[in-house]
Amino acid sequence: MDTNLKKGKKIRAFCYRIITVGALCTMLMSAVWGREAFCNLYYEGWGTLSGDIYYLTEFREYISELYIYGMAHVGLGDDQGYAYSSSHENAGTLSQVYIEEFERQMKRLADDLLYYVEGTTVANKRISAKQFLSTNVTTPLFSENDGHLLLPEDVRLCCYWDNADNRLTFFSRFSDSPAAVPQRYCTQPYRPSVEKAGLMRLVLALPETDYYHSFVFSDMAELAASYQKTLIVFFAGCALFLLNGLLCLFSAKAGAAARRDFAAFSGKIWLEIKICLLILAIYAGWYYNLGYFLFSQEDRLTSITPYTDLSGYDFLWMYFLFGSLLYLFYTDLRCNHILVLSSSFTHKIICFVREFIGALPWYRKAMMLWATTLFVSLPLIVLGAGLLLYVWYNYSSWFYYSDNAVYLVWWGAASLVLGILLLMAGLGMRGLARDTAAIAQRLSKLQAGDFCEPLQLPRTSLLKQAATDLNAVEKGIENAVEQQNRSNRMRVELITNVSHDLKTPLTSIINYADLLCEENLPAPACEYATSLQTKAYRLKGMVQDVFELSKATSGNLPVEIKRLDLAKLLRQTLADMDERIQESTLTFKLNIVSEPLMIHADGEKLYRVFQNLLINALQYSLDNSRVHIQLTEKDGYAYAQVKNTSSQELDFDPVEITERFVRADASRTTEGSGLGLSIAQSFTESCGGTFSIELNADLFTACVAFPLDDTPSPAST
Repeated sequence: MDTNLKKGKKIRAFCYRIITVGALCTMLMSAVWGREAFCNLYYEGWGTLSGDIYYLTEFREYISELYIYGMAHVGLGDDQGYAYSSSHENAGTLSQVYIEEFERQMKRLADDLLYYVEGTTVANKRISAKQFLSTNVTTPLFSENDGHLLLPEDVRLCCYWDNADNRLTFFSRFSDSPAAVPQRYCTQPYRPSVEKAGLMRLVLALPETDYYHSFVFSDMAELAASYQKTLIVFFAGCALFLLNGLLCLFSAKAGAAARRDFAAFSGKIWLEIKICLLILAIYAGWYYNLGYFLFSQEDRLTSITPYTDLSGYDFLWMYFLFGSLLYLFYTDLRCNHILVLSSSFTHKIICFVREFIGALPWYRKAMMLWATTLFVSLPLIVLGAGLLLYVWYNYSSWFYYSDNAVYLVWWGAASLVLGILLLMAGLGMRGLARDTAAIAQRLSKLQAGDFCEPLQLPRTSLLKQAATDLNAVEKGIENAVEQQNRSNRMRVELITNVSHDLKTPLTSIINYADLLCEENLPAPACEYATSLQTKAYRLKGMVQDVFELSKATSGNLPVEIKRLDLAKLLRQTLADMDERIQESTLTFKLNIVSEPLMIHADGEKLYRVFQNLLINALQYSLDNSRVHIQLTEKDGYAYAQVKNTSSQELDFDPVEITERFVRADASRTTEGSGLGLSIAQSFTESCGGTFSIELNADLFTACVAFPLDDTPSPAST
């Protein structure tokens, strides 16, 4: 239950961050692409959020133009805004042009806009008494009592010039001048004449409706709805951003864990797929929103385009999707770093080539066969899918009227199925080859004595049972080795304990033997006491050797590593054993370098090594033969070799001779414990060197090697 709760917390924390980034992206992109909506909100107020054309700046600009056209016959202004005089030669012509333009606009907007124009006309450079009246209102518009304006409840006043009160009502603005239309609405350079405006009365009103007949108002309605959606999306994005941003602050720990889990999942997706998704989102936003951004205001008002809805609910998912993908891509890069490149199709190809170059011949053939099936199956899948899509796209036009469509469907389905089967076969072959390679690699490691974790293959693998059997064999071998090591440790512990327990009684035997030898005993008893003393001392040496060997084997042997001269140590050992060498029939030939050979080792332990090698040569060499002692330098190593001709036939394995209690004299008639070479090997390895034995016919060679220390001594510096 706790695990599910933690998982739910991580999912919620990650969703908070996705929503936060998506809301931020939605908010920013809505503000960028819908900046005109914010301008309209700034000038027209919160009525922009209603999506009503009545609060649209473009609509009010258009009404101001209609107002100028309607007032044109009363008087015109020039480009500087000054009123024309009646003596101006073009006054009548310009008035007629504007009157005609007004009538043309009213005919086009008659089904959408209520208008009423009453006044005198300007003709032949003077004011005529002829009344000008134009309207599409069928009900009384003015009160018979006081003449005030009467409008139906479902009609809103846009523009009203009252000649009785000399007052202009432009939406919610009031003025006593007919030319007081705000400059930001009135885009025409012409203004009505103040003196002649008293002869005019004009009303423009907009019925409340959801549908407009004229394309001008319908486009404006779409633009107003687009402004509404833009602002709603922006403020909704702000609310989501603030709310989820606050939730992100309270779920920082769960969010970090969720990012790590997502990074582990996203690391398995190819980099090319991620880039394609991001490019697709960027292209969708660029294609639609940039088209709306580049469209001019006139194009938006005079044509119905799909770009007017891009900031609304229909494309909210596009903004949110872009922000979400951007956050996921950033999280992937932040957590996986360079590992993002490893999960890509390009990296897979590089790894395939490397694996192909270094693979075994059989695995290389399997890889070639898999690659062949892949390159054959993919075109078949693409061809089959393309044919089926082509038929589906042309379904309504000729599917029932042409036999070719049936053939295309059969060919497409066959190609698709065949491609999928080949792809599945190739993937299965690839998995089988990899599983076989894994088993072969594990067998190689097992042969080298490397015991690793159990081999785990997929549950659907054909070699799952073989891997299970191999794990069982490996476990059996590991148990056998562990049992053997345990037996060796027990033997060493037994020898150590027995050797320790033998010391006390053996010391007493030696002491009593020494006392007996000091007594004046008869001839037979004296010989017995001397023999007892000799055998006791030999047993003491053997027990001491066993004790030291057991300590070296168990790793409890104290070793004091120092910098010493190997040549000097070897000469000292030969000097100490010179008396015994002189008593033998052997001839020692020395070949020791004259310069010092500095190494790092324990001098006492290494002295014991050379002492055992010399004793071994004295004991087992052929009488009147030569013993060669060599100390040379090669490739940064010092090599000390003791060569002698054996008196016995060397018919054993060099590895066996270093085992404990193994002697060259199988009859064991000679003195010796059989531990000399084993002690030499253990002490050498404890000091950091290597010990080896070579047999060449009857020539026995023991070699001790140590790496040289090239650091100059303080005396030489």
